[in-house]
Amino acid sequence: MTTAQHPYGLALQAFADKVAADSGGKLAINLLPTYGGGNDLTLLDDVSGGTVDGGSVSSAVWDGKEVTSFEALQMPFLITSYSVLSGVLNSPIAADMLKGTEKLGITGLAIHEGGLRKPLVNGACLKAPADFKGAKIRSVESPVLVDGLSALGANPTPLPLADVYLALKQGTVDAMEANLGLVFTQKFYEVTQCITGNVNLWPFPTVLGMNTEKWNSLSEEEQGWLTDAAAEIDDESISILTNPSSTLVADLCAAGLKFGTATPANQTALRAAVEPVYEKYTANEETDAFVTAIEKIKAETPAPPAPAPYPDGCAE
Repeated sequence: MTTAQHPYGLALQAFADKVAADSGGKLAINLLPTYGGGNDLTLLDDVSGGTVDGGSVSSAVWDGKEVTSFEALQMPFLITSYSVLSGVLNSPIAADMLKGTEKLGITGLAIHEGGLRKPLVNGACLKAPADFKGAKIRSVESPVLVDGLSALGANPTPLPLADVYLALKQGTVDAMEANLGLVFTQKFYEVTQCITGNVNLWPFPTVLGMNTEKWNSLSEEEQGWLTDAAAEIDDESISILTNPSSTLVADLCAAGLKFGTATPANQTALRAAVEPVYEKYTANEETDAFVTAIEKIKAETPAPPAPAPYPDGCAE
């Protein structure tokens, strides 16, 4: 996981608190913020191998370990609002996706969200396909995200989280895809200039799971406490991200970050540019079925309300 202050960390703290309350203190969750320097692949390997009992691992990196059940969550411009994501996470889709963790010896408990990812750049905002052309963009170490950025014309550079700040500062990369919580908690606003507020590339869910051998060693009662707490973490994560009292945007503006806005025409062009990604990944029957199910939920979900205007002086 990332820092305790990130939405991931806040949701996991709520999970740990519920386990403690439901068990009367008999079962405790020891959270390890920024485990492995925030490297999701390290965490995934260590949960799979039993070095740690469990963890919450970004859904984006599982396909690098040949677990493809989460690929649909990262398809570019498929899930672009928290209302659609909530519908997905509260549907049978989530349980079906979690079955994929079994391949790595992990019992999947829940999927929860860290924030919609937007293009963040040290320069003018990335709003149209032409802006992405040739840009060196840090990517999570994930095949589907690398392909998504490549389709937009960028040159993706996979880097672990711990290396990103220095890479942005030194110009090794020009940009990254990030959610607001990550920008704030990692202080990326110090080495970037603009984030495109209405370009939601993809959500960034994380998969909460436990080493299966460890899970099987627990009593039925202990498993029940964990399962009950995990059943609430998806809604908890969405509520954190949609909290109307959040000051994230204002705080980032105060720190000097500008927010750009893409036109509807540019948003349409960006979606058209990534069509080859859909052609590639929906060749997998499982991913194709999940994409189709998500598109149905999206079509049935009302559009979210217009966001509040940015603070004075904050818009690019």
